[in-house]
Formats: sequence, C-alpha cells, structure tokens
Amino acid sequence: MKNIKILVLLFVSTFAFTSCDALLDDYETDFGKGPIVTQFSNKEVTNNFLQDGTGIVYEYEVPIEYRGGNGTALNEDVTVTISVDAASSTATEGKEFSLGETSFTIPAGSQEATASIMVNSAELDSSNPLTAVIQIETSTQTVSDSNKTVITLQAICPSSLEGEYVNQAYGDPTTITSTGPGTYTVSRGNYFTTAYSFNISDVCDNLTITGGYLADNFGIAQSGSGSVDPATGTITLTYTADGYFDARTLVLIKQ
Repeated sequence: MKNIKILVLLFVSTFAFTSCDALLDDYETDFGKGPIVTQFSNKEVTNNFLQDGTGIVYEYEVPIEYRGGNGTALNEDVTVTISVDAASSTATEGKEFSLGETSFTIPAGSQEATASIMVNSAELDSSNPLTAVIQIETSTQTVSDSNKTVITLQAICPSSLEGEYVNQAYGDPTTITSTGPGTYTVSRGNYFTTAYSFNISDVCDNLTITGGYLADNFGIAQSGSGSVDPATGTITLTYTADGYFDARTLVLIKQ
C-alpha cells in the first residue's frame, strides 16, 4: 500500500508540472518579436498654407513608418502603397490637393519613408478648412488598424506677429517668436510667476492657442483664442490652462 501511495504522488506531481509547463507555453509572451505594423507617423495634423496672392502650390510631406518587433530597423525593404480616402475627405483631390506617387519603399535599415501631397493654396478658404484623408492600402508588413492620416488644410493670410510686447496688466516684457507659417511661441502668460511659454496660430488675425510648455511637460491642456488689432498690433487672448485658470484675458502691447 505504501508503494502505491508513492506512485500516486509521483503521478500527481508529474501531471502538475506538465500542466504548468503547458500553461506557460500557451501564455508565453514573446518579448521583442511582435508584429511589424505600418502606419502614418501622424494620425491627425493641421498645417498652415500661406495665401500670398500668387496661387502657390505647396508640397506637403506625409511620413510613413513601421513600429513593432524589437524596435530596430529590418534588414529588408518594406513596400507600402497609399491612396486618397475620397469618402472621408472634405477636400477634393484634383482641386484643393493632389496625391502624386502612391508606392513607396522603406529601405532596409530604415524605419520611415516620406509621401507627399500637393496643396493648391488658391483653392483653400481660411474660414472653412478642409481635410485630406490619406490611407495605407497595402504593405509587405502588417497594416495598422489606424491606417489613415487626416490632414487639415488651413489657409492663412500673411502674418508677422514676431517681436517684443509688454503685458498690459503687469508690464512684463514678452517675446513672440515665429516657428513656421502663421505659428508662434509666446514667451509667457500672465498667471504664473514662472515664464511658461505657449503656442499660437494666426489665421488672418484670428488666433488659436495650440499648446505649449505646460502641455508638453506637465500634461496640462492649454487652449484659447484671440485676435490681433491690425491698426495697432495689439494682441488680445482669452487663455485657459486646465485645473489652474479658465478664460483668463491676456493683452499684449506691441513695442
């Protein structure tokens, strides 16, 4: 009887270890060997296109990338084809924009290729920005479920807000620096004693706060809007930082 008990215990132990091994095999995580997913670098983006009266056509770059695996570049080419999602776009291909090349190769050793669309600035309306939606059709690797990029085509007027200003309420010197067509960084607001910068976009003297230091470094959402007095250059903003202040007025007097 004693021998029988020992045999039973050995059988149960062997079964338990075998079952655990099977479970581990079933649920084993293969770190660093996930699927390679092809996608656009930006899911949504707004870009300003200056209307200067010449009818200029802009080339706007659209980066394509792949992610996954162990994070390193493959030693083989990745081929991608793209197209316009006309049903989702509010802009019309052949009018506000056009897509030229549709087949791209991400070369071995790299993780990115660059597509482009041509944007006809003369057909854009600053008060009614349209969207061009580009989608990945095929890839020699897995195509991401989020296989589209939505590009808002924002027309802007000539803008020159860069320069030195004074905060009307407190007299603090404030610098506005150009970062691109119609986009700027304002060196400080008028709430914190520390000078936290924020970003604005100028669409024909109508301003929008698009983010800034608080959002980038602390995750504090920044928003707001404003206007420019074309006669004096004075900027008036209504500014919000979530959790700190709401609709605070900031007036900047140009020097």
